[in-house]
Amino acid sequence: MRKVFLLVSAGILFGILGCSGNSQKAVSKSASSAVPASVAPASTFPVAEPVLPVPSIGQANQQAWRSENVEDRLGNAVALKGTSLDGKFDLVILQRGTHFFLSFVRHARWESVYDQPAKGKLMYLRVKFEDGQEKRIKWDELGFATENLYCVLWSYPARTDAPIGPVLEGSTGDSVGGDQLLIQEMMKHKTMLLEVEPGVTTQFDMTGLAHEVDKIRNPKPQPFLKVMQTAGALQPNRPAHESRRARELETGPHS
Repeated sequence: MRKVFLLVSAGILFGILGCSGNSQKAVSKSASSAVPASVAPASTFPVAEPVLPVPSIGQANQQAWRSENVEDRLGNAVALKGTSLDGKFDLVILQRGTHFFLSFVRHARWESVYDQPAKGKLMYLRVKFEDGQEKRIKWDELGFATENLYCVLWSYPARTDAPIGPVLEGSTGDSVGGDQLLIQEMMKHKTMLLEVEPGVTTQFDMTGLAHEVDKIRNPKPQPFLKVMQTAGALQPNRPAHESRRARELETGPHS
């Protein structure tokens, strides 16, 4: 009887210990599930930039470039303008003395915005030609995201590793200028795709640009002035005694 009692007591004890172990395992499992898993590190891959298509020459509309004289508080200048194929933007080359300045604006807005004060925003955008050549440009966008948008070239060519979009604060490495370098590139090509916002483009026809730039660099005399110069060359001033003798022959000798 005593042996039976001991066996029963031992069974009860092992049962209690087994339940206790299972409870501890359950509590441990529950506790471990309550601890949040470590957060995976955020992706550090750069955001893919939209690829610019190669502009097609077949879309060119032979848009004539036009020039006009400009007179403002800085003096006299010549503005050479071309309109995009979609009619939404104008590309403007301003010649002031021996210097050239490049900008783009919304169509027909240049005269009303180019000499007005506005808050600027530096922006990296791209340009692509029909041969696949692609470069980055840093623009100073005045009147950003408004109808008075006026983008003045700040630096060309800009850094090839510069991310497209607003320039980050503290970003360095771009020299100021390069307007004439870009104009030379434009004159060597037939068409140009210009990024006006990240991923948004417009296309310009470069046909005839080189000829127009040469005209404003080397202006020819006005027709009236040329005629006067020709007349002066054909009728040089005669000496006084010859002029007097000619008048006497025409009117007769005076007493």
